[in-house]
Amino acid sequence: MNPRLSARILVALSIVYALTIGLLSILNVAQNTLTTFLIAGAVVLGGLWVVRGLFTGRG
Repeated sequence: MNPRLSARILVALSIVYALTIGLLSILNVAQNTLTTFLIAGAVVLGGLWVVRGLFTGRG
């Protein structure tokens, strides 16, 4: 996979994740559900960014 494409995909996923969190906050979803979603999403997205960084290198 092209490094630029993987970066764009991860940025898009991060934006969708942030918008989803904002929507859930506006809709006053139960705090336990929101907290669980926040932790799970952050771990998954963070892991994907780390894997991308490990395989693409610095240049």
